[in-house]
Formats: sequence, C-alpha cells, structure tokens
Amino acid sequence: MPTAAIRKIYDTYLEKAMAAEKNRKPTDGMFGIGKKPGDDPCHAEFAEALEAAVKAFAASGPDSASVRELLTFMYTVPKLHEDPKSIYWMLIAVHGLTAELIPQLGTADAAALHKEYGAAFRRWERLPVQQQIYRALAQAAKE
Repeated sequence: MPTAAIRKIYDTYLEKAMAAEKNRKPTDGMFGIGKKPGDDPCHAEFAEALEAAVKAFAASGPDSASVRELLTFMYTVPKLHEDPKSIYWMLIAVHGLTAELIPQLGTADAAALHKEYGAAFRRWERLPVQQQIYRALAQAAKE
C-alpha cells in the first residue's frame, strides 16, 4: 500500500477534480470563454503536494519493495480514471515525479515494473514523460 500521505493526496485531488468537472458549465472553455477544466487550481495543488510527498518518501530511504509498491500505485491510477481527460492527463503528468525513485529499485522490481508499464502504456500512446519513465525503468532493470 502506498504511503497514507500519498494516497490521501490522490484521493483529495480526485474528489476536488471530479467536483470541478461536475460544476462545469457545458459552454466553459468553448471559444475561449469561461474556465477550461484544466484551469481549476486543484490540478496545480495536486502536483505540488505530490512532489513534496514523493521527495519526502525518497529521502526516507525506502527499500525496493516499498518503492515498487508506490510506483505501481502511481502508474495504475490513470488507467482507473481515463475520463474526464483533464484528470487523466494530470495523473499521467505526475509520472515524471517518480524518476528519482526508479534508481532505488532492485533489478527484479525494475524489470517487473518495466514490463507492466510497457503493457499498460503502449509505445504509440506514450507521452514524452512516459517515454522517460519507460527508459529509466529499462535502465534500472539492467543495473
């Protein structure tokens, strides 16, 4: 189970982002008028809080199994929330925050995560941040 603090950050974000989506007017963002879904401050707050929590987790010197558990959680969440897209893309974007944790994985854990990540996010649908993570996992699996 990921750290309680990180799980709470995700839960809070999903709650706020879904509320923002629910309260959105059908014309918001149309023709550049009104707020777009991505304009809600909950997205930036989520990224900032998660960055601090991931850094604290990394600094705590976790073992490979704990890192794998957290990364599996972070890499799985977007597939559970593919709609609305404003939430999905933010959940993908924060994958970049995991780059500093990947070197703390053992080779077996890195290899398993590399395989899982590749299966979940196919090459042709990966964003640059996902390509970076995929390559980092491959490198960690070799070391």
